[in-house]
Amino acid sequence: MVISERVRLVAESYGKLNDEERHEFAALVAPVDESEVSEEWVAELRGRADDIDSGRVQLVDGDEVMRRLRAI
Repeated sequence: MVISERVRLVAESYGKLNDEERHEFAALVAPVDESEVSEEWVAELRGRADDIDSGRVQLVDGDEVMRRLRAI
């Protein structure tokens, strides 16, 4: 896959953001129209975000996930 210089720079900058800034960025580039999502799913997403924000769950880097999957 060929990645443009502009996209590479955005990805590099994204990697330097803290968790709060990443949430802000995600909301900016992919806003969720809650009117198109069931109340149950919105509640589930909010609960998952709260679990991440509070540290109750630990995220795994995507490269690490792929490494683990390839090792299976």
